[in-house]
Amino acid sequence: AACGGTQTTTAPQEQAQEEAAPSQAEPEEEAEVEAVEEAEPAAETGPEPVTISLARFFGDCDDTTDGVTDVSQATTECEVIQILTNKFNAENEQGITVERLGGAEWGTYYDALNTTFAGGDPPNVAVMHGSNLPDYAIRGLLLPLDDRYAEAGIDPNDWTEPARGAVTYEGQMYGVPFDLHANLFHVNVDLFKEAGLVDDEGNPILPTSREEFFEQARIMKETTGAEYIATDASQFPIGVRILFTLVWQQGSDLIAADGTSATVETPEAAEALDFLNTLFEEGYANPEFDYAASQQAFLNGEAAILHNGTWAVDQYNREAEFEYRAMDFPTLYDQPAVWANSHMWTIPLQADEANYEASLAFLKFLYDHVGDWSAGTGHLAPRTSVLESDQMAEVPQRDNYADTANISVLVPAIVNWQAVEDILKEEIESTWLTGKDQAQALSDAQQRINDQLAQ
Repeated sequence: AACGGTQTTTAPQEQAQEEAAPSQAEPEEEAEVEAVEEAEPAAETGPEPVTISLARFFGDCDDTTDGVTDVSQATTECEVIQILTNKFNAENEQGITVERLGGAEWGTYYDALNTTFAGGDPPNVAVMHGSNLPDYAIRGLLLPLDDRYAEAGIDPNDWTEPARGAVTYEGQMYGVPFDLHANLFHVNVDLFKEAGLVDDEGNPILPTSREEFFEQARIMKETTGAEYIATDASQFPIGVRILFTLVWQQGSDLIAADGTSATVETPEAAEALDFLNTLFEEGYANPEFDYAASQQAFLNGEAAILHNGTWAVDQYNREAEFEYRAMDFPTLYDQPAVWANSHMWTIPLQADEANYEASLAFLKFLYDHVGDWSAGTGHLAPRTSVLESDQMAEVPQRDNYADTANISVLVPAIVNWQAVEDILKEEIESTWLTGKDQAQALSDAQQRINDQLAQ
């Protein structure tokens, strides 16, 4: 338990009480002294110390955060969350210490988390993506929190609709949302000015259709020699995120609304995949870039746009040696939409429930500091009150992509999402990396995903 009881310490005090005695009495006949034992005030021992384990990704940064509790010093996702953890450990009055488990890399995090569940020793608190929540909720591995928010001082009514949806599975809520993160266009304004793709005030003009997109790409290449856009097309599933975005903008989807079947083999998906392949075939983007290479090309001034997420805004705002602007993903088809996901904090079910109170105290602390997380990472806060706060109004770049919170579409909340995403990644990347026929790739993806969803 986070709080222990108090110990009562008693000490005898001798108190002479003389009884009235006759004047002629001998001294030895004086009244007896009665020993009265009085209890001293209870001595407060403070809360009983408790340690809870935390599983998270966001990387390792112990060398830059050791002993730091001022979150304004953070410059990365890792530093923000680690400094917040340090601050909680230093300031909470319940005697709680949060210790991070190993396995901080995103690419291997869920494998490591699954191992803890298989071994019967899951962490007390675990970070999770909204897309991964169903895999754990359906197996009964997470503590439902609906009836615990009020006691912890957490108000779900302050959450945005996407945030509430992200922590909900089959009518129950299993987490405390920490952010909404989405893809953006990170823009080199200097290159847009050189290409003449700005308005009278020097603001970049983003395309509003497929035709405008490729016309701008042609102009950019001819006037500046730079690639129009850089993106990770071979490492992480960034291409899948673009595919979803373009399909959603056409009013379609890649997964049926009930989550039981694929809807990949459609005209809308064919259009989106053709868009991506045209981008690479025409030399407007490099199909072999991984995450680091695409980012470096942008920072080197070799690409006018970088397709990447909210998490990189503050880094680029610091590091770019050109005029930089973070902007909403443009609407190229019928309706605005952009890929998004959510980070949240969950409490795995424990054989011993004694630490649930301490875990909830840590979640409440993180709930109270989503503004610091958003300000330090670029992610969108999941709380309406924070989005509308003075704190957010003062953070650089946020106004430039404020509408992302309104156009974001969360990935499908389905079991085995990771396997489905892996299939899509493999099939669509094969069209630009190995020349696989696009129609065949979509057909194969449809069949493979249906097989996966049927398991």
